Amino acid sequence: MKQLLVVVAVLALVTGCAAQDSDKPAVTTPAAEPAEAPSAQTPVGVVTPLAGAPEGIVVTTSGIAAVGVREPDGIRLVDATTGVERSFVPTTGAPRHLSLAGPDGPVLAPLEASDELLVVDPENGNVITTVQGVGRQPHDAVTTSDGTTVVTNEMGGGVVFVRDGAVTASLPAGPVQPGGLAAVGEYAAVADVQGNGVWIYSGPDQELVAQGPLGTKLTHATALGRDLAAFADTDGGAVFIERVDPQVSEVSRIEAPGNPYGLAYDPQRKLLLITLTESNTLRVVDVADPAAPRPIVDLPTVRQANSVAVDTRSGDVLVTGSNPGDESSLQIIPASALTP
Repeated sequence: MKQLLVVVAVLALVTGCAAQDSDKPAVTTPAAEPAEAPSAQTPVGVVTPLAGAPEGIVVTTSGIAAVGVREPDGIRLVDATTGVERSFVPTTGAPRHLSLAGPDGPVLAPLEASDELLVVDPENGNVITTVQGVGRQPHDAVTTSDGTTVVTNEMGGGVVFVRDGAVTASLPAGPVQPGGLAAVGEYAAVADVQGNGVWIYSGPDQELVAQGPLGTKLTHATALGRDLAAFADTDGGAVFIERVDPQVSEVSRIEAPGNPYGLAYDPQRKLLLITLTESNTLRVVDVADPAAPRPIVDLPTVRQANSVAVDTRSGDVLVTGSNPGDESSLQIIPASALTP
């Protein structure tokens, strides 16, 4: 088990909004991106049309799926069982990532075009709070166990902290181009899409507490219970399971060739779901023993399967077809298909 390096000196805490342009790091190398998927084969399960090219998706414990879409930009609230739309929430620019502040919401939607964070009630689509000034092109957001929301400041580097609907602090790079992140207890684990590894922030203390290299170039992350997180090494063709306490140590490595990108975890059934964008495939992995993950089955998906979520009530899996050149779609894979 390898131990990742811990930051010796914690970066100085900067209160208020994100750092000024002069403090922002230069983005010098291409970020990790999903593969451009070929035409899809016959996807398993049920595929329903979804207006506006979809990207991020989450499912509440009440069975409401929130899907970020573009053209028109907004959030579609959908019945996770049937795929029938309940309501549409227009936004300023399209949210790429969505997350849940709690198991049943609200939905966190960073808006890259307006540098805002929306907090949305999934039951009725009402915008509870609009937080402004959450960095330059905020990419993803999670809420740690103490109630602090951490937002990745993708084009500014570092992260922004939000409490009670307002920005309370920000930290500069840090990660040069922070992408996806996972809430692991009181910590937020950030993947740097520039290839600089994993950065760990404390929600209660609003500070950087650990950092270390991991993989080739990471994109997405998802929590796997109390002290574990999975990271998609999109350029390296693998998914890493890491322990965060807050130092980061490798637990296992899952082979995932073909630009792994979307991640989701079913805590009831101990399944990790990985979209392989190069081949329109969903890889289902049993992680009941995180040190010995066991791939179960690969399933055909809709084209450009960039995001995936789980309906924990039933075990059904929802996948978004994100290719703007095709008819946009939502795929619902029954739980019965996840075992060979």
